[in-house]
Amino acid sequence: MWEHLSLDLLAHVFSFLPPDAVARAMAACKHWFDCARSRLPPSRQPPWLVALPARAASGRPSCYAHDPALNRWHVLPLDLFPCPLRLVAPVGSSLLCKLAASSDLRLVLLNPFTRQFRNLPDLTMPRRNPAVGIVVRGVDASSSFSVIVAGGASGSCYEPTVEMYDTGPGGWSLVGPMPVEFAVRLTVWTPNESVHALDGAMYWMTSARAYSVMGFDLGRRAWREVKAPMADRLEWAALVRRPSGKLGLVGGDGDGQGAVWELIEEDKWVAVGRVPAELGRRFWGRSKSAATRCVGGEQAVYLFRDLGSEMLVWRESSSSQIKKNKEGEETWEWRLVQGRCCMPNIPIKAALLHPTLSRSSFPASL
Repeated sequence: MWEHLSLDLLAHVFSFLPPDAVARAMAACKHWFDCARSRLPPSRQPPWLVALPARAASGRPSCYAHDPALNRWHVLPLDLFPCPLRLVAPVGSSLLCKLAASSDLRLVLLNPFTRQFRNLPDLTMPRRNPAVGIVVRGVDASSSFSVIVAGGASGSCYEPTVEMYDTGPGGWSLVGPMPVEFAVRLTVWTPNESVHALDGAMYWMTSARAYSVMGFDLGRRAWREVKAPMADRLEWAALVRRPSGKLGLVGGDGDGQGAVWELIEEDKWVAVGRVPAELGRRFWGRSKSAATRCVGGEQAVYLFRDLGSEMLVWRESSSSQIKKNKEGEETWEWRLVQGRCCMPNIPIKAALLHPTLSRSSFPASL
C-alpha cells in the first residue's frame, strides 16, 4: 500500500517524523527517497538548536545540532566548504552564514543537513561588520526572503545606508539613508544573532551599556529606539519572538538572575517568565552571567555559554505535564539540557530551525 501512496500524501506523513527518521525512510525504496528529497513540507517537530563555532577552532569544521525530542546531539561535517563559516541568522530551514576569511561581508546560504550551499551576490558596496536581518515571506526560505543590511564600515568611515537583497529580483538594492549615530551603534555594538522581523519592522539589540533596541520600519523607512527593561542592570540580553507574535527580550544581571519580557506597547515591557533560583544557581554557579548568550523563537528559548556546558531551556510543558497558572493559562517551564559531550568548551553561535532533507530548500532564484 505504502508504495502506491501519492507523493503529496506520503510527504505529509513524513512531515511528522524527525530528520533522522526521515533519513532512514529514504533508504527504504526509490519512491520514498524521491519524495523526501523533493516534496518534504515543513516539519511538525519542535525546532532544533544548530550551532557553529564563533571563532576559529582546531580540527575539522563542523556544525552541531541538538534534537530536542530525543535529547541527542549530531555532528555535521562542513568540509564541503573551502573556508570557515560564521553563523549570521536562520533562514527557513537553512542558515545564513558569512565567510570568516573575508573582511567585507560576503554571505552564503547553507543547509548543513543536505550539505547544500549557495553564494549570495556581493553587496552594492563593501561593508565590514554591518547589522544583518532576515525577512521570510511564505512558509519558509524555499518561498522567498529578503536580507536587510544596515550600517557597517566602509574604508575609514561608517556607512549610513541600508540595502536589501530580495530573492524575487535576485540582487541587492539601496533602500535609503539612516542616521549616522545609528549606523555607528549597529556596526560596533550589534550581535547578529539578536535580530527579529515583526509586523513590517526589523529590531536589533545593541549591546552597549545600557542595552537598547533599534527598530527600522521597512514600509516607512523610519528608525526609532526602544529602551530595554532594566537596561542599566543587564549584563546580557537578546531578542526573541514570542508565541503571541510580539517582540520578546531575554536578559539577566550580574547576580545570575534571568528573565523574559514582552513588548506590549511602544515602550512598555512586561515580565512573562523568570529563571527559577535553583536552576539559576546550577546553571551559572559561581561564574558571572555576562558570558551568557541566548537564542530563541516562538517555541523555545535557549541560554548557553559554550558547546560543552549545560544549556538552560524554556519551552512549553509537554502534554503529559501541562501546568496552569492562576488565570488557568498554560505555562512554560525551565529545564537543563546537557551540552555536547566529549567536546572542548568552544564558544558558539546558535540558531533555532526546523531541519529538512529536501533538496528544494532554497529559492529557485539562488
